[in-house]
Amino acid sequence: MRTPHRRIRNKLEAGERALGVTLQLPSPDAAEIAGYAGMDYVWIDAEHGTMDLGDIGQMIRAADASGIDAIVRIPDHSPSFIHRVLDAGAAGIIAPHVRTAAEAAALVAAAKFAPAGARGACHVTRWVGHVTFDWPTAYRRSNADVLVFGLIEDIEGVENVEAIAQSGLDGLLLGSFDLSQTLGLEGDVTHPDIRTMHDRVVAAVQTAGIEYISLPWEFVDLASVLEYSRILNVSADRGGLFMAFRTALADMREALAHAGAAANS
Repeated sequence: MRTPHRRIRNKLEAGERALGVTLQLPSPDAAEIAGYAGMDYVWIDAEHGTMDLGDIGQMIRAADASGIDAIVRIPDHSPSFIHRVLDAGAAGIIAPHVRTAAEAAALVAAAKFAPAGARGACHVTRWVGHVTFDWPTAYRRSNADVLVFGLIEDIEGVENVEAIAQSGLDGLLLGSFDLSQTLGLEGDVTHPDIRTMHDRVVAAVQTAGIEYISLPWEFVDLASVLEYSRILNVSADRGGLFMAFRTALADMREALAHAGAAANS
C-alpha cells in the first residue's frame, strides 16, 4: 500500500508551519526541485496553469519522489476532476470561487468516500499504490487525511464566508486579485476594501478552527500573518524564474560593463 508523505498535516500536528510554492508550468522537474529545495508542498495550478491531467499525474509523482505533498488547484467544482486528481495521489485540492456553504460541502463530499462523502471508490488506483488488499484501512486513512481548501474570490463568497468556514473545509484563502478586479480596483490587492474582506475571512477561519493559507503579497506584514496562518505559499514558478533570469541578466550586464571598462583603462 502506498504511504502518503502527509507533509502538511504532520507539520501542523507538530505545531509547525507548512511552506509551499505554486506551479503553473507542466514540469515534473519543478515539482521535484521544490521538494529538494525544502518546500513542504507544491500547489499545482490546474485553473491557470498549462497542464492537463497527464501532466498533473507526473507532477504528483515527482512531488512524491522528493518527499512532499501535492495539492491541486482544480479548474472548477467538477466531482469527476476531483476524483481523478485524488486517485492520482494528490494530498488534496484547492477549489476556486467558493461562494456558498452548499458548494463547500459538495466539494468536501466529492473528496471523501462514503459514508462521509460521495467519492467514487476504487481499490486499484495510484493513491493506494495501484492495488490494495486492505481497502477499509485505505479509505479511512484517505478520508482522515485528504485536504480540501477553498478560495474566497467573489463578493458572494465573502458575504457567506462564516457559513462556508463551518462547512467541513480544512482551510480557506482569499483570492484578493480576483476580488480587486471584480470591484474595479484593477488588481490593487492593497486597497482598504480588500483588507476589510481579508480580515473578515481570517475572522471566519479562526472562529471555525480551520486553516488560513497566506499568499506572498500578504507578507508585507509578516508578523501579523503569523498570528493567523500556518500554511504559507511563498513563491511561484513563473515569477521565480522571471526574477532569477532578470537578476542574472542584470548581473552579467554589470559584470560586462566593468570588464569592458577595465580593459579600456
